[in-house]
Amino acid sequence: MWRWLFVCVLILSSGGASAAPDRIVDVAVEGTAFRVTLASGRVLAGRDLEGATLSVAFADSDDLQPIRLDRILVDPHDAGQETLLYHISDPLNPGAELCSADAWGEHWAFPLRGRWDANGVRTSDRGLTLTCAADAQGKCVRFGYKPWKQLADGTSLAPYHQACIRMVRADYCGDQGTTRNGMLIDYYDSLGLAKAAEPAEADAKKLAFEAAWDASGALCVAHTRVPENVTLQELAERCPRLRDRLGPEACTQAMAEQGRFGRALILNKSP
Repeated sequence: MWRWLFVCVLILSSGGASAAPDRIVDVAVEGTAFRVTLASGRVLAGRDLEGATLSVAFADSDDLQPIRLDRILVDPHDAGQETLLYHISDPLNPGAELCSADAWGEHWAFPLRGRWDANGVRTSDRGLTLTCAADAQGKCVRFGYKPWKQLADGTSLAPYHQACIRMVRADYCGDQGTTRNGMLIDYYDSLGLAKAAEPAEADAKKLAFEAAWDASGALCVAHTRVPENVTLQELAERCPRLRDRLGPEACTQAMAEQGRFGRALILNKSP
């Protein structure tokens, strides 16, 4: 389930009651690091904000809620050491986790520049979004698709991040996720950032090619991930552009890799 937090106000509570007030003039995000500029010219960024309190508004509400940045650390699973993880808590409800657990059983969040809607579509480059690391948007950053990055050849990873969100959610048409929590998937991309599992690996033997993806959704679908949520027949009715690209004969891994349906950014397998 998506859980969006839009940052509205930041209160520097970590300085202690005796600290002189210093007005905030700007709050920005660089990668996954908050960057707060104060009227005095002082800049607090990244782990400097550990212990600070945010006032945030949920996507479906204008009411502000305080959250505290209890811990900030570099993601130990990020080979590039670029992603910061934040453990956030509700000062009014100590002990309650605001984010669900990730694959390692930990509860993390981080900010990104821009805004996304409830279907995972990036709607604006302006503003800030705080996402749980276990949500699709957060997972895709941790998969290596960092939307703020460009590769050495100038390739932006933002479309790959968007395609990854579609893939994680099994959002074939680009308007509704159909996956189920805990589903096993294997994914790889046209850049080589993620590689497919070796066929001999135990989990890989259980998987078959599912779909090819770009930023708008699926380019073709060999089988749906959770047939109880959507079948190929239902998908043909809901998403006419896919009608002649459905099923294991009309949509093969080789066809997708050859660009038969357009440029696939990410491909995946599932049970």
